Amino acid sequence: MCPKTPHGDCPLEETACHIISSIAGKRVLITGCASGIGKTTAEVFAAHGVHMVICDIQDKVGQSVASEISSKNPNTKIKYQHLDVTARSECHAVVEAAVRFLGGLDSLIHAAGHIHQDVAETITESEIDHMLDVNIKGTIFMNQAVFPYLKTRGGTILNFGSDLASEPLPLLAHYAASKGAVQSFTRAIAREWGKYGVRVNAVLPAVLTPMIDGYRENLETEDVAGHDVFMNDRICLGEKFGDVEIDLVPVLAFLVSDASCWITGQLVPVNGGLSLTLVFRQNPG
Repeated sequence: MCPKTPHGDCPLEETACHIISSIAGKRVLITGCASGIGKTTAEVFAAHGVHMVICDIQDKVGQSVASEISSKNPNTKIKYQHLDVTARSECHAVVEAAVRFLGGLDSLIHAAGHIHQDVAETITESEIDHMLDVNIKGTIFMNQAVFPYLKTRGGTILNFGSDLASEPLPLLAHYAASKGAVQSFTRAIAREWGKYGVRVNAVLPAVLTPMIDGYRENLETEDVAGHDVFMNDRICLGEKFGDVEIDLVPVLAFLVSDASCWITGQLVPVNGGLSLTLVFRQNPG
């Protein structure tokens, strides 16, 4: 336990807590804050003195998250903004509002995303459109919106890819394709924007989130057990999905911090070694 948060109840190891504390005072915009990675990142960052505007399309939940964070961290500036990442005008409006509220912007953590399950041969055109609208167009729109403000003094952008882009699971072909596009876009703009001091990386997490829970719930009962064994066998460190707060957020903080000033255009797997191990099943027949 690390005592550096206002309540002295930080569950992180001291080194991880120190990494997050090193970005105290930074001004960060986080999308997808209603649940999962976005929500947990906002909670932990606020406890360590990071000022934020947090966004989501689910206003009731998002506003509740912001209110709870604010009540626990009265010295941290935090504001909730509605955001539909598929609407380019909303992306620009949210960034402008964040810059006004925070007095500038240092980082974007673009955690908003969409997942949907279907066998490849029956994915509908509307679902393909929605998947690409949220995951790739939303990423492009948000990255474009923050660029003019980061361009003047440098800054960081963190997008979210997935190991599924190269090692897909059943029912997620369109999701895998969208994340592959995010990863390619991230590397391309890192090259273009590096001359302005703007660093852009994509994080590939294997952590337990409501999205993972939802995927498991939609599997047949016998497939859930097989999925869990398959995934756990592939994760070298601890044979389980990571914890967002303990295993992922310190890495996000490092990539936002000045300590990572020579890192850009990278696909950063935070997955316990998931991408290292392939499981070969012998056919008993």
